[in-house]
Amino acid sequence: MKYKGIDVSKYQGDINFDKAKNDIDFVIIRIGYGRYDNQKDPKFESNYYGFKNYNVPIGIYHYSYAKCVEDAKKEADIVLKWLNGRNLNLPVYFDIEDKSQQNLGKNTLTNICEAFCSKIEKAGYWAGVYANKYFFTTYLDYKKLEKKYTIWVAQYNSTNTYKGKYDMWQYTSSGKVSGINGNVDMNYLYRNIFINNSSNILDLPDLSNYKGNSIVDGLKSVGFDSSFNSRKNLYKKLGFYDTYKGTSAQNIKLLNALRIKEEYYSSNYKGLSFVDALKSIGVDSSFNNRKAIALNNGISNYKGTAAQNLKLLNLLKKGKLRK
Repeated sequence: MKYKGIDVSKYQGDINFDKAKNDIDFVIIRIGYGRYDNQKDPKFESNYYGFKNYNVPIGIYHYSYAKCVEDAKKEADIVLKWLNGRNLNLPVYFDIEDKSQQNLGKNTLTNICEAFCSKIEKAGYWAGVYANKYFFTTYLDYKKLEKKYTIWVAQYNSTNTYKGKYDMWQYTSSGKVSGINGNVDMNYLYRNIFINNSSNILDLPDLSNYKGNSIVDGLKSVGFDSSFNSRKNLYKKLGFYDTYKGTSAQNIKLLNALRIKEEYYSSNYKGLSFVDALKSIGVDSSFNNRKAIALNNGISNYKGTAAQNLKLLNLLKKGKLRK
């Protein structure tokens, strides 16, 4: 089966997500470039929440300027900081194609890709590498990379003549999609690598830095859908049991709940047991307490399965396990 998708960044401007969702099966969103805080894509938050609110499967890509392995690790660190533990349905792609990197040598560039991807996968995400056909075949040991990571290749052509293994092909930069003014990159995904994260982990907007008194303006300030239905869903997610009608009192409760800075468990535990990890920081590791912790982290049907414990363990290691 072939899935049709787009990749977007600040250059697509303001997107009408309601229209765009009808033309695509997935989206890959640029999170940023480089390794500094001020290099985050200014449209990432609004693009992430915009497509998420319409249940469009999401992956991300990061444009690299890394010149060495340490640079690549720093780029991975800033990506993980920007992601802040949120869910993705598709991989985190390392976009390596800059002219400034071409003279570094095949071994160095391949090691750079591996350093970034390894750190991303240790954090619990699936990593991939993006480049154009020429870059893959000239500057990278693509056969080594394709054994470890999913590959996304760009070649603007009617057919893809890349000889390596790949899962996704970016076939034009001049695509047209409803809800987007101007051109947009178009892609075909040939393998079902979607991850269903929709019901496992709470994904809430952080209004801790918002100083105003309007829940609508607060949500808009972080690029989150502020419509009535969106607020109603947030109200239910946060555990309020009365029916949301958008009253002043309810909006104040919602605003205050989203303003509270979460408290998290954190651990340097290196093993693979969630029980042992909790014990290592002196937290009750009984099933009932793990079930309570799971609920606080959006897992309502906790049964102590390996998959559930791994999700919780990864959050703990990242310092993002809600207390």
